[in-house]
Amino acid sequence: MSDGRGKWLKIRLHLVGLAFLLVFAAVMYKAYTLQVVQRESLMSKARAEVERHLSLGAVRGEIFDATGERLAASLAVASLYADASMMKTRQEKNEAGEIVTIDEKEEVAGKLHELLGLDQDELKKKLETNRKFIWLKRQLEMDQASAVEALRLPGLRLSKEYRRSYPNGSLAAHFLGFVGVDGQGLEGLESSLDDRLQAGQDKVKVKRDNLGRIMVDNVDVDLEQTRGGSVVLTIDRRIQYIAEKALARAVITHKAKSGMALVMRPKTGAIVASAVWPTFDPNDYQRVPSDFRRNRILTDPFEPGSTMKVFVVAAALEEGVVNPNTVIHCENGAFRVANHTVKDTHNYGDLTVSEIIKYSSNIGSLKVGGILGNDLLYNYLTRFSFGERTGLAYLRGEAAGLVRPSKQWRQLEAANIAFGQGVSVTALQMVMGMSSLANQGVLMKPYIVDRVLDENGRIVEQYEPQILRQVVSPFTAAQVSAMLRMAVMKGGTATRADVEGYPVAGKTGTAQKVSRGAKSYSAGKYVASFLGFAPYHDPQLCVMVVLDEPQNGYYGGTVAAPAFKEIMENALPLLDIPPTEGRGEPVWPSLQRNNGGAPGMVEGDQPTNFIRVRLNMKKNDRGRKGPITFASLPAEKAVVSGIPEPVFAETPLALATDPGVMPNLAGLSMRQVQELMSGYGLDLEYQGSGYVVGQTPLAGTAVVTGQAASVVFSR
Repeated sequence: MSDGRGKWLKIRLHLVGLAFLLVFAAVMYKAYTLQVVQRESLMSKARAEVERHLSLGAVRGEIFDATGERLAASLAVASLYADASMMKTRQEKNEAGEIVTIDEKEEVAGKLHELLGLDQDELKKKLETNRKFIWLKRQLEMDQASAVEALRLPGLRLSKEYRRSYPNGSLAAHFLGFVGVDGQGLEGLESSLDDRLQAGQDKVKVKRDNLGRIMVDNVDVDLEQTRGGSVVLTIDRRIQYIAEKALARAVITHKAKSGMALVMRPKTGAIVASAVWPTFDPNDYQRVPSDFRRNRILTDPFEPGSTMKVFVVAAALEEGVVNPNTVIHCENGAFRVANHTVKDTHNYGDLTVSEIIKYSSNIGSLKVGGILGNDLLYNYLTRFSFGERTGLAYLRGEAAGLVRPSKQWRQLEAANIAFGQGVSVTALQMVMGMSSLANQGVLMKPYIVDRVLDENGRIVEQYEPQILRQVVSPFTAAQVSAMLRMAVMKGGTATRADVEGYPVAGKTGTAQKVSRGAKSYSAGKYVASFLGFAPYHDPQLCVMVVLDEPQNGYYGGTVAAPAFKEIMENALPLLDIPPTEGRGEPVWPSLQRNNGGAPGMVEGDQPTNFIRVRLNMKKNDRGRKGPITFASLPAEKAVVSGIPEPVFAETPLALATDPGVMPNLAGLSMRQVQELMSGYGLDLEYQGSGYVVGQTPLAGTAVVTGQAASVVFSR
């Protein structure tokens, strides 16, 4: 028996030991799980109980106009949040001395309803969740924040944030866009440049006591050093204001459905102003429907109407199939094409190509397009960038418009395209195309951001004018410009656009609108426009005004030209451009030969010293004659010869020089400039790379040995 008891005792001891071993193993396993496997998550929970990160909000970078005026800035504001876990029920005596129970959540909801106009039931519902952080109202006015603070209600806290402010209200709203309550750019440049303007959120770590009260030990974050980058635009606030007022006046006067106005520097592609009607205030963007916020300059293609005739004629002149004096019979105002009758507003008979632009003949233009041929017309329209996005940097939503391939054109479609129907374009594309004619045939890439600065004001991105391609020769551009000047003078269709002291060259447009969902045109619905540049002899601004469905008149020369005039006559003096004397008569260029047989060009009695040379064909450059560049000839080498059509050299020519007169270097490479200028003895500074886009002194200026000069290159 004793042996049996001893044996059983040993078994019990072993069982107890095993039990202790299992318990110890379980404890060790749990300790391992808590301290190793779940360490990070448990520490995070622990920190959440005693610590809190208060978001103080970094300062979003500013947006400036070209003159340094603020278009968008950030203002410090207070936002209200609550820690509902701190709101209890308490007992206190009322005025009658009775003990009453107060629900602090209900009390807070009632007080904030009275003070801020917030929905009381919705507030109570939020607070009932008992969460430790609940936004109640973002971005309070300063007087509201002071009143909330004075209430001293349990669980209410104020946090510092920044609210986006647009000090000029609706000015340039469609390009600027706006920012949401969380400081994120939602539309326009605010959205596309968000990564440069946004500095992120700065957070300060604080601790809470056993009652949940926040204790700030120290704040080692310097908010003044946590700013986003800033952006400087090419927009000029003064001209933007002028454009918006002129457009609004035109839209209201003619009861138009909407309107657009775009102002560009033709020599650089910089956008100076862009107005859209109806407009909105980005400070309170939610008050208007989304349709009001659409940037129609980029997003709304339209049929251009007669303004397209300019580019058709330019293509025909460039290809040498017509000249300004070529006579076209305009069928006395009615012409049958594929069982449809095309009409002019007047019964014109014979018109020269110049008069076709001056009087805006549909029949004349379609005949010029027919002489040119569908394939070449399509090639030149695409060279002018119609039918493709311009790639305006940092802005989304740009439409490409529509120019169908020429192989898809039927006879009537080809005729319609030649006078601006059956194609769709954007205002930006039209201004680019006209600017190229004002810029001696050089098409510039449009841009609206001049530079991006870091938080310390240092330039981190700088944008320069960029040449896309030479669309037509300077000779052709000068011919078309003279025609456009005729259109604005007495007898033309756009006399209301001319500006005293600043001669205008331009073209009216009146296009009947296509019915929505149909293949026919709407009776009585038109898009009226005017597109032009000034001053004619030295173009500084190119402007387009477009009115959609105007009433009280619908011709572009009647409803859009006056707004164009208002913009030009007020904007040009602001740019310190002096008025010219005289009426600005059209100057007709003629090609000349020098003694060595090289072609030059003369405007009036003054040689411009341009020759045209053939280069290797590049991708996306279209047209029978290919891309074009310039070289210069000294003034005394240009001799009148009366040659009516351009003469082309197969390779760049050796150039004579005159050390006493600064040549025109436009379009030359740096190597060509160095070779050409080697005998001048000037102190010459080179800026940039690529091809010449600017020079000082200007061509034709007298120079002396040792004089400082500079040449600007761009790709």
